[in-house]
Amino acid sequence: MIGRLSSFILFLTCMLPVFIYGQDPAFSQYYANPMYLNPAMAGSTYCGRLTLNYRNQWPAISKGYVTYNVAYDQFLEKIKSGYGVMFTADRQGSGAITSLMMSGLYSFKLQASQKSIQ
Repeated sequence: MIGRLSSFILFLTCMLPVFIYGQDPAFSQYYANPMYLNPAMAGSTYCGRLTLNYRNQWPAISKGYVTYNVAYDQFLEKIKSGYGVMFTADRQGSGAITSLMMSGLYSFKLQASQKSIQ
């Protein structure tokens, strides 16, 4: 039994690099990128909001991490919902690991009253 278990763990350990391609980008000023921080913040302001973010980690190294993020969100009173879109492009190293992500964002505004809390 122990031989099978150790063989299975060895197999998983060998296969792990196949499933892991990189890491999510981390922004140092995360509060300036609210939709990336928490997609439920879509429509948290009543007017439209456009955010543009750029990150160049370790710029002295020519093969560092470069990330671009563009997001737009807006609140619609008619349907009491916020919606948005977000595009993120990330390049690690000399382009060895590149990712391009597009996300749709949605949030619903629910008014809670004292009666519903009790």
